[in-house]
Amino acid sequence: MSADPSSEKKPSALRPLPSVDMALLPDQLRARRTRRLVVGALVGAVVVGGLLFWIAKSVIPQSWSWMEDTLGRQDAKLAADLAMIEGPPLPDEDGGVESSLSEEERVALSRSRPNARYETLFGTVPSFRGALLEAGLEPEECSDIEAALQHIVDFRRCRPEHRLIVERDENADLDRFEYHPSATEFVEVTRGADGVYRAEQIRVKVERSQIARAASVETSIGDGLVGLGLPAGLATFFVEAFEGQINFAVEARKGDVFRIIVDEERVDGEFLRYGRVHALEYDGQKTGKAQAFFFQPTSSSGEFFDDTGRAMQGGWLRTPLRYDRLSSRFNPRRFHPILKRVMPHLGIDYAAATGTPVWAAAAGRVTFAGRKGANGNLVVIRHTGGFETAYAHLHRIKSGVRPGAFVKQRELIGFVGSTGRSTGPHLHFGLKKHSRYIDPLDELNGPGLRMSSRDLPAYKEAMAQWQAQLSNISDAPTVVAGADEPLVEQVDEIMD
Repeated sequence: MSADPSSEKKPSALRPLPSVDMALLPDQLRARRTRRLVVGALVGAVVVGGLLFWIAKSVIPQSWSWMEDTLGRQDAKLAADLAMIEGPPLPDEDGGVESSLSEEERVALSRSRPNARYETLFGTVPSFRGALLEAGLEPEECSDIEAALQHIVDFRRCRPEHRLIVERDENADLDRFEYHPSATEFVEVTRGADGVYRAEQIRVKVERSQIARAASVETSIGDGLVGLGLPAGLATFFVEAFEGQINFAVEARKGDVFRIIVDEERVDGEFLRYGRVHALEYDGQKTGKAQAFFFQPTSSSGEFFDDTGRAMQGGWLRTPLRYDRLSSRFNPRRFHPILKRVMPHLGIDYAAATGTPVWAAAAGRVTFAGRKGANGNLVVIRHTGGFETAYAHLHRIKSGVRPGAFVKQRELIGFVGSTGRSTGPHLHFGLKKHSRYIDPLDELNGPGLRMSSRDLPAYKEAMAQWQAQLSNISDAPTVVAGADEPLVEQVDEIMD
C-alpha cells in the first residue's frame, strides 16, 4: 500500500539567516558591549590627556616665570653691589659688558668717562645750545660755555662743518672746550682755578712755502695747471695779469709755455690752500715772453707789475669775473640756440657757476639795475669816453647797485646766474662806444700806472729774485688736457 504524501509529517521549520531587523544572540551582544567599552576608554584617555596638557602649559610656565623673576632680582642686586665696589663697567674688546649697548649708548658712555677727549661736528641743529647738547654736554655746562663765548663768537654764523672738541678731567668734569670755525683759528674755553670758564681766541700758525711750476699748453692754461696738480682756478691770474697785453682767447697756441710761483699753505703739515701768487710768465709763439710780479707799494694795495714797474692792469678789466670758458663770442651773424634763427650776438658770454662774483669793468655811474626782458637781471654802467657796459642774466644784483650810484673798477655789482632767455649760468658782457656795440676783446686794454720812485728800488730787488727763480724752473712737459671745472669752485681755495 502506498503511502499518502499528504498524510506524511512535515519537518520543523529552519531558523533563517540573521538580518538587521533580527535580535542578536547573547554571544553577539557580549562582543558588541566589549567593543563599545574599549572605544569609550580610548576616547576618555585622549580627553584626559588633552586636559592635563592644557593645565601644564598654562600653570607651570607662570610658576617658572615667577622663579626666574625672583632669581633675576637677586642677580641684579648682586651686580649693583659689585658695581658699587668695582666702579662703572669698562670697554671690553671681546664684547663683554658693553656689547649689549646701542651705538648711541656706547658714545654717551665714552664721553662721560674721566679724562675723555673727543671731537664732533656742529651738525644741523638749529642753535649753538643744541650743538653742545648733541656733543654730550650737560645743560649747566652749556650755559657756562655760552656765557664765556657770547662776546667772541657770533652764534648765528655757525655752520654744520665747524668742529667742536671736548675734554674732561679725572673727575669727568668739563675741563676744556674748543670751537673751530676754520682751519686757521679757533676759540678755546678753559676752566680756571676758581671754577669760572674763560674764552680765548687763538690763531693757528700757517706754514708757507713757495712752489715753482711750469707746463706747456695743450688745450688751455687751466688744463696745464691741472696736469701739474694745481687748481685750474690759478689760470685766472694769468688772464687778469696780462689782460692789457695778451688776448688769450685769440692769441694762445698749443705748445706755449707758462710758469708760476705761488705760496702753498699748510697747517700742522696738512695742506690748506694755495696762497699768494708771486710771479707769472707766459712765453707764447704769437705773444712772445711776458712777465708779471706781485708787489704791494706803500701807498696802495698790492697788484701785478711788469719789469718796468708799470701796473699790468689799465683803465679796463678785460674780464669782469673769474670764468670757466668763453661760451659765445661777439658775432653779428650768430645763430641763436633758443630762437633757432640768425640773430646778432652783441657781446661775450662767460660761462661760470651760479653765484660767481661779477665786477664793474671800469669806474662809472649805474644807469640801469633791474629786470629787463630777455636780459634777465641787468646792470648797465656809463663810463668816461663815451663807453657803456652791460651785465646780463645775473642771478642777483648786489644791494646798493641802483640807477645813479657810482661804482669803482672791480667793485662787486652782482652774481652770475641764468635769468631771462638763457641756456645756462653765464654772464653776457656787452660794450658800447658812442652808442654802438663793439667787441670787448678788441677794445678793453691800455697801460696801467707806473710805480712811484719811492717804491721802485724795493720792487726791482724783489723782481730780480723772482726772475732768477723763474729761469731755474725746468722745461715744461707736454700736458694732456684734463676735465674742465668751474673756476668759481676752485678759486675758493686761493687767497686773493
